[in-house]
Amino acid sequence: MFLIAKTALVTCAFYIGIAIVLEALLLGVTHWKGGIFYSINFKAWAVVFGLIWLASFALAWRVTIVPMLAKFPRPLG
Repeated sequence: MFLIAKTALVTCAFYIGIAIVLEALLLGVTHWKGGIFYSINFKAWAVVFGLIWLASFALAWRVTIVPMLAKFPRPLG
């Protein structure tokens, strides 16, 4: 029940967690080395955050959907 909502919430949680870690790392590198990654254009940032979303969705799928599918019996074949 509520598989889509549960998967969406878990995806958001993973995405926000990864974004916070990435922001903290970027802030640390900026203080250590100076302004880095701020000269990257919009398309590069879109690709990076698209990949982060894809990874978040894949993790959420493994956490929410795969255990539910494992409960179904497999046909003998």
